[in-house]
Amino acid sequence: MDLLSGGTHGSPRDGDRLRSCTARRLYRRAADASFREARGVSWRMTACGAIVMALALLGGRAWAQSTTSTSPSSSTSRDPRTTTGNQSSRQPPGAIDTTNLSPEQLRQLQDAIRRQKQRTTTKRATRAEPNEPNEPNEPNDVGRLRAKKGKEKEKEEKPSRIELLLSKPTLAEVNEVSRDLKQFGYEVFKKPITTFAPVTNVPVGPDYVVGPGDGFSLTLWGRVDAQYPLVVDRDGQVILPEVGALKVWGMKFGDLDGFLQHELSRKYTDFKMSVSMDRLRTIRVFVVGEASAPGTYTISSLSTIINALFAAGGPSKNGSLRKIRLLRNGSAPAEMDLYSFLQGGDKARDARLQDGDTIFIPLIGPVVGVAGNVKRPAIYEMAGPMTLRQVLDLAGGVTFSGWLQRVQVERVSNHTRRIAVDFDISREGPPAGSSPGQDTVLQDGDMVKVFGVTTWDEKIVSLEGHVYRPGKYEWKPGMRLKDVLTCYEVLLPQPNTEYGEIVRLHPPDLHPTTIPFHLGRLLAGEAAQNIELAQYDTIRVYKWDERISEKVTISGMVFDPCDYRLIPDMKVRDLIDTAGGLQKNAYLRTAEITRRHINQDGMTTEKIEINLEKALAGDPDNNIPLRDYDYLVIRPIPDLQFDMTVEIEGEVRFPGMYPIQKRETLSSLLERAGGYNDQAYLPGVVFTRESAKELQRRRLDDLVQQIEESMLSSAQQSISGALDAQAAQAEQAALTTKKELLAKLRAAEVTGRVVVHLTTLEEFKGSKYDIELENGDKLVIPKMPGVVYVIGEVFNPTSLLYERGETVNYYLNRVGGMTKDADKKQVSVIKADGSVISMAQGRRGRLLYWDKEYHQWSMGGFMNYRMEAGDTIVVPRKIDKTQWLRNTKDITQILFQIAVSAGVVLAL
Repeated sequence: MDLLSGGTHGSPRDGDRLRSCTARRLYRRAADASFREARGVSWRMTACGAIVMALALLGGRAWAQSTTSTSPSSSTSRDPRTTTGNQSSRQPPGAIDTTNLSPEQLRQLQDAIRRQKQRTTTKRATRAEPNEPNEPNEPNDVGRLRAKKGKEKEKEEKPSRIELLLSKPTLAEVNEVSRDLKQFGYEVFKKPITTFAPVTNVPVGPDYVVGPGDGFSLTLWGRVDAQYPLVVDRDGQVILPEVGALKVWGMKFGDLDGFLQHELSRKYTDFKMSVSMDRLRTIRVFVVGEASAPGTYTISSLSTIINALFAAGGPSKNGSLRKIRLLRNGSAPAEMDLYSFLQGGDKARDARLQDGDTIFIPLIGPVVGVAGNVKRPAIYEMAGPMTLRQVLDLAGGVTFSGWLQRVQVERVSNHTRRIAVDFDISREGPPAGSSPGQDTVLQDGDMVKVFGVTTWDEKIVSLEGHVYRPGKYEWKPGMRLKDVLTCYEVLLPQPNTEYGEIVRLHPPDLHPTTIPFHLGRLLAGEAAQNIELAQYDTIRVYKWDERISEKVTISGMVFDPCDYRLIPDMKVRDLIDTAGGLQKNAYLRTAEITRRHINQDGMTTEKIEINLEKALAGDPDNNIPLRDYDYLVIRPIPDLQFDMTVEIEGEVRFPGMYPIQKRETLSSLLERAGGYNDQAYLPGVVFTRESAKELQRRRLDDLVQQIEESMLSSAQQSISGALDAQAAQAEQAALTTKKELLAKLRAAEVTGRVVVHLTTLEEFKGSKYDIELENGDKLVIPKMPGVVYVIGEVFNPTSLLYERGETVNYYLNRVGGMTKDADKKQVSVIKADGSVISMAQGRRGRLLYWDKEYHQWSMGGFMNYRMEAGDTIVVPRKIDKTQWLRNTKDITQILFQIAVSAGVVLAL
């Protein structure tokens, strides 16, 4: 039962040990990831940095040892992100310290804990015992359900030996007669016993034999008014007051009333009486032999043989259904055939049981299997010698699809070999309505197989294709094609009237040939097309665009642009009407027809320009007849652009969505929006464009691809030129890091921002930034931000209040200056409008320079640049690209080897 329920018998200590091991394994994964990352970086650090990393790893191992005694609740219930700063001193024993983990390591650790928790929950749900809850107050129904399914599976009945012998799989035949047979009649007794067991409150018939244990109620009225409960004792007597003991054992219930009337009349006169059955006695019978559950059964005294059989579960599949014997002392054995009851409901031989009766079920007699096209295929027991006709009647007779010309009987002949005999039971013999094969006597173990008639239909023709009622039609001698295709009403719209075909099967091998016909001429009454049909012919009708058919094509400003069938005398206006007509924005002045001329030398094309308005009016010079393969193009009215909208938000009088026309500019949009309000901050305007976004995404993808190709090429050269395995591993780790950076660059969000400088409407109108608008453009005019942002390698990255006229140097000093890791040569300022000013632009160290952007002279270098509200100072991290430690090591080794080689040469 442990295997069925999936339960375990581990102690709580074992569970704690498992969870502790799980915690250690999770930390080791995070520590290994941290170690791999640190190892890749250590090649680029100084010797002092390498010592620091080694100490950090040693501290990590010591911390891992401390987690071995942790409980699962403390390691999984606390969120690692909440353990920061001074809170680490208040952590419970075994809690995971995440203060020294990078964000990437922290995310990996959280994912590992989450996955392990899911696996642990799944294992608990599938391996818990039926009586063991998964959680407090949560019953586990999974194990109980599995145990129940396991018990039901054990109770499934196995096939009997006879079923295995007669139901062997055979090769699939023409109609595949299934030999998956069951023994007939036995499944009836597998129903619940209470369904058929007799109850004690049923009426008692006059032929009921009274015996010990029966109870009666005797009622008297008239000159005597009394009621007596009577019970037949073990001696078979009932005691009546003032009358005495009366022996009633063996008396029928119908005779009991007269007997008591006679005995009471000796004591009383002028009275009436009534006797009713009060309580029935129980009897014990024995069910022996090949029963499903042989034994002794206590049943009602009204029970019969069938009731007792149901109580015992019926005969087993080794027991007989046709020779059930009732054995009673002093009487000859009685036999009952259950087939009469199971097939016809006949209970004439079902005898009433008495106390001490024995029901004997002998071994099963000769059996025969009936499979195939009969109404009740099964394995049947023969009561004696039976003919093929009688066995087929047992199976309910042959079905309508049974083939009587070949009924096969498989037989084991003389215990030596298997043979098969075929019988034709369709022919009538000397007795009226019988066939000689039906009188064949079957033997024990025979298998009767009734095959089905062939699926090949005779005396038919078939209609397929573009018709309303495809299918089979009756074939008659002299039948012709027009008898099936009577008129156009039997065809779907737009049939191919130029081509149809008849597929004919020629005897004796029924090889197919194709006979073409012209459908249009057939329906017009041409006698040559009305072909005489033969049996098994298949008539196929095609749609106009299938097989050989002429077509024309129309595209452009019509409701149904498509290919259409070319009908005789079809013109331009007819094709437009067939395509649903023109759309309201169709250009009526001109249309183009491309005409293809096809011959054996190839194809040439011709362009025909027509006036569409005149063609629709019926002008013969423009409404020209069409030819096969003509292509008509209906153009739209030029310069029509609908659904072009732009959006403006922020500090304007009327923000919102605005429809625009072609060549409308940004200044026009600002005027329509009512202009700026008093709080508009023009240097911080954000203008985005969908086309710019798509272009930026393509350029970024191209850049990433170029960088990736260059990186892989250089990395391959570096790895192949490495002097030792450690150098190769370092190059491989560097390559992995670069790939991660490229993945982040590929996933970067592209905004599609376009830098514009807004001024007053009078100055802005007509300037170089007054660009034409496109569909989907968006303009956001913010409020005055009032702050300057400082990010990157400074001591306190933050936002500072904007102070008019202050420089880059001033704001850097306000945040503590740049750290030692800052790249001071790459400091830049991102303006609020999206433009960038950097130290690399040549302003470093210049006392006086001309600012082309703002058209003014500026004093000092980049650090003296005057900041504006909303600007951002970016101080990047310095990247040491020179791997001087590894290079020094390599150079030292080379010089050492040269010196050794020179010393050896000099010594020689």
